[in-house]
Amino acid sequence: MKLLTLANRYYFSTLLLVFIASGMASFFILKSIINREFNRKLFAEKEQLIDELATYDDLKGFYFLNIGDRLQIQEVPENPQIVTNLRDTVMYDTYEKTTLPFRKLSFAEQIKGKYYVITITKSLLPNQELIKGVSEILLMLILFLAISLVLINRYVINRLWWPFYKILVQLKQFNIKKPEPIQPLQTVIDEFRLLKSVLDTMVDKSIRDYRNLKEYTENTSHEIQTPLAIIKNKSESLLQETLTESQLHEVGKIYEAAGRLSRLKEGLSTLSKIDNNQFLDAEPIDIQTAIENKLCHFEELVSLKNIQVTTDFYSRPLIILNNDLAFILINNLVNNAIKHNVQGGRIHIVLKEDELCMENTGLPPAMPIEQLFDRFRSSGDHPDSSGLGLSLIKRIADFYQMRIRYDYVEGQHRVILNF
Repeated sequence: MKLLTLANRYYFSTLLLVFIASGMASFFILKSIINREFNRKLFAEKEQLIDELATYDDLKGFYFLNIGDRLQIQEVPENPQIVTNLRDTVMYDTYEKTTLPFRKLSFAEQIKGKYYVITITKSLLPNQELIKGVSEILLMLILFLAISLVLINRYVINRLWWPFYKILVQLKQFNIKKPEPIQPLQTVIDEFRLLKSVLDTMVDKSIRDYRNLKEYTENTSHEIQTPLAIIKNKSESLLQETLTESQLHEVGKIYEAAGRLSRLKEGLSTLSKIDNNQFLDAEPIDIQTAIENKLCHFEELVSLKNIQVTTDFYSRPLIILNNDLAFILINNLVNNAIKHNVQGGRIHIVLKEDELCMENTGLPPAMPIEQLFDRFRSSGDHPDSSGLGLSLIKRIADFYQMRIRYDYVEGQHRVILNF
């Protein structure tokens, strides 16, 4: 989730709660004010009625009387001893032909020596219509304000954050093999200027470190390769000389150690290049063809160990990989299945649309399974092994976001690669 999306979610959630709370508060305050004014007017009409009853003998002959919507005056023979009562009720309206809400004020009064029970009834419908109308206006204002804030907030945020997104785009397009400086920003925001300055420093340092490491790796590889080649050539020459059996054995050990050191150098160099993203070029690789070619390459070694190889190609997937890394991946998988097999063993390869399974017979692993993908870990006694085979496979799989797992069940080593 984007930072701005999360910030907007909190912002508008809070804003919504504020609007709801303020809207409800406004509604109840408005309703209270209107009701209080309505009651005040009703009691004023009561005082007006009492005054007019005390002043005029015949109210019907005058036009001063404008009391409530319905008025009931009942003369009683003695003091009824009732208190003033104000309550809401519903009554049938013959004009509207429905029941409508009313507020009824009942009280007793002595006028000119006579006792009266008087009821003033006034319709609440105008009040409710007024409250409804004002509430609708408030709701429309709140909606208009909310929509305006959303649009203004989006515009302002886009304007404020565009330098950040510009930097982010440049970082995504940054290629350590072909580095380009981050373009200058025209912004007045100090935080973005500071971010640009820090990133410039980091990018420059990364470029220098990358070039130094690349140069060191290349120089080291070159400098090691020359003496290794000399050692191997001298060892081969000595093996052709007339030597005793013990001397031949010692020279053979030197030759094997030189070969192992050469493979170790190549493996470490490859791991370093993967870590530095030097294998960015990629193309569709036919996995089935790569496996078949590699089996042909190891055909002589398979025959020497009398290994039975079976394949089940259920699909022919094309995977986007660097060609060199694809070669190393398939080579190490097949080589590992042969190297760690037993005499007269079996290799079974299953290829599906999104999975490659390499299964071979062999002795149980000499270490915990979770350590097999670590560098310089080798299962079993193999002097020609650099201990980087599975580590390279794991690193290549991680580089291309593949999932790899290993298990050993009933004498069967199984490496499964999901892509």
